[in-house]
Amino acid sequence: MKKVTAEQLNASAWAAALAAPQTPDEVPEGWHTAKELSAMLGKAGPTIGTLLSRAIAQGKCERKDFRIVSGQITRPIPHYKLVK
Repeated sequence: MKKVTAEQLNASAWAAALAAPQTPDEVPEGWHTAKELSAMLGKAGPTIGTLLSRAIAQGKCERKDFRIVSGQITRPIPHYKLVK
């Protein structure tokens, strides 16, 4: 029988923790991605990016990252919401 060292147990615990699939966040109502805003407003992606940066600097909207499924993986994507 092969001995298992504490270091190997620690490594396997890390591997298991890091391999766990990430679950997507629930995006609250009113938050939109730049891609969604681009489609809603009929503006190009770079234009929306500039407008969003300006709106954030002026305090008109806020930005928060939510983990959502993008393609086949879950990744943090910036979402934007108007400040009331």
